[in-house]
Amino acid sequence: MARKLITADDVIEALRIWHGNETQNWPLACLRIGLEATRNEEAFSSLAEGGPAAQNRAILSWGLAMLRAVSPESEDLLRERFEHRRDVLAVANRLNVSESSIYYRQRQAINQLTDILNSLEESSGINWRERMINRLDLPSYSQLVGVEDARQLLLEVLLPDSGHFIISIDGLGGMGKTALADQLVRDVIESMQFDEIAWTTAKQTHLSSLGRLKVESGRPSLTFPLLIDKLADQFEIPMNSFNSQLQRQKITKQYLQERACLVVIDNLETVADYRSLLPSLRKWQGPSKFLLTSRFRLLDEPDVFSFSQKELTSEGAYELIRLEARRTGFTSLAKADEIELKPIYDAVGGNPLALKLIVGQLKFRSLPRVLSRFEQDSGEQNRDELFEYIYREIWETLQDDSKMTLLALTQAGATGFTFEHLVAVSGLPENLIDSCLEKLILLSLVDIGGNLVERRYRLHRLTEVFLLKMFDEG
Repeated sequence: MARKLITADDVIEALRIWHGNETQNWPLACLRIGLEATRNEEAFSSLAEGGPAAQNRAILSWGLAMLRAVSPESEDLLRERFEHRRDVLAVANRLNVSESSIYYRQRQAINQLTDILNSLEESSGINWRERMINRLDLPSYSQLVGVEDARQLLLEVLLPDSGHFIISIDGLGGMGKTALADQLVRDVIESMQFDEIAWTTAKQTHLSSLGRLKVESGRPSLTFPLLIDKLADQFEIPMNSFNSQLQRQKITKQYLQERACLVVIDNLETVADYRSLLPSLRKWQGPSKFLLTSRFRLLDEPDVFSFSQKELTSEGAYELIRLEARRTGFTSLAKADEIELKPIYDAVGGNPLALKLIVGQLKFRSLPRVLSRFEQDSGEQNRDELFEYIYREIWETLQDDSKMTLLALTQAGATGFTFEHLVAVSGLPENLIDSCLEKLILLSLVDIGGNLVERRYRLHRLTEVFLLKMFDEG
């Protein structure tokens, strides 16, 4: 979606409303250079308070200053006619020329000003893209695999008129949620459909007494005041524009309400995090949007568009394996056929992180030896570290009934169990299974399939391996 370029008719209309009026149509409002003007510290408060009329004047003044450098007479004429409100006869008398000559010179000057403003807009777009890209980390991927449908759907949800303002990408660890969010942000930066982009992470880890990296789940790692500080920094709101935290929140909220901003909150990993932030985000949404990534599904939040990142299909997994092999110069693996690659998928399913780990291991070991390290009774350190990253914290929060429900689902296979079959296998009461399923689905541990008439419940292959290991240890 290319940014609209303005015409001479737009400029003459903008000049005519230099001093403001009751119009709702501001012909230069589509220009990004209006946002650039607000980045000036002295102009910020006055432009914000003056609204679109002040922004209109700021754009025109910027363009006229550029016009003065190439044609002082043209700049003087336009200021006399529109800023100082002098009629054609008065200007003609002052310059000692005919009225028709003034009209001709005015048309020429407006054409020059139009060219200048369009040139400024093109340069502003280039600079804006560079600034937004610099707010992102370098991508962790060379090419995303198996997400084209998800990418297209989410880009539609991110459109201004979609009606969705809080969007969540959820799924187990290692599924590529952050990578997908990063690609979406790069897409909207290219299309320039937002005025501002901000990216912040809620993940907070520390070393436990056992020397493990662990997420602190008992309290929110990204509080609302901390989010405000991060947004104010990324939006480059001048520090001396406010004297207190309350004033800073007010200016940042005004910024979000007056501009279409996309705010990404990555790794919203704990219940405490989203319970702490969602009420505040609801107050700040529109026209700005919030894109969240989380291991927790927000299906129970009616105003959140919740998209669950699924594991790759077998075809997607094979494509990712070959892509990683080509990227690292692993020629023999890149040329492997599906029969050779199928044991990898059978062992770990379509979890991208696990697949990449196996590709790395295959550089040093044979495929049978690598896959043996993912077997249930293996004590392999790399596998256990992967399990620690994806599952351990969630596992420790589960009640026994939920664990028994998961154990029953290890027998469900790829097709999954119906609700009735799960009740029969687990031996637990229906109401208890119903409650456990809801919790496990929200924790991204159980996948839903089937249709509206008959739902089926299944586990990711890697989840099965982890569960069998845990129950074997227990």
